[in-house]
Amino acid sequence: MNGAADSAIRALIQKIQPENECQHSIGDGVLRINLKADDLKLWRDTLLGLKEPGNVLLACESNRDALDATRLTWVVGAAIRSTNIDSSQGIVPLLSELGVPVDIAKALPGHCPGLGSEITWAFYLERHGWLTASPIIDEQLLSPAITA
Repeated sequence: MNGAADSAIRALIQKIQPENECQHSIGDGVLRINLKADDLKLWRDTLLGLKEPGNVLLACESNRDALDATRLTWVVGAAIRSTNIDSSQGIVPLLSELGVPVDIAKALPGHCPGLGSEITWAFYLERHGWLTASPIIDEQLLSPAITA
């Protein structure tokens, strides 16, 4: 990770403490950024266990079909899929195909530092329809307030 992505993640971490999450109302939906230590560890462990890790992890309904033939879902019982995007804007068509409202997908580059470049991000839909995003980052970036 370069200095810009590192600084942006550190700023995000500081901004959302002590809750370690924030919510952004976008159109009729909600984007939730989750930096809770236990969730970050689960995503990091999942990424490390993949044979072909990408820069985006997705909780999908199925892992049998092509990625564009499934839908984003919540984590319990999900098929965790990995893929790559070339830039932060690449997330828009990808998540739109998976059932995420376009206005929320378009907002992601502004809320997910390093998306499509230096930082792998994980995405899933909450049961009530919110899109949740978590960066997969090194533990050393986490402040003592998050890791405690």
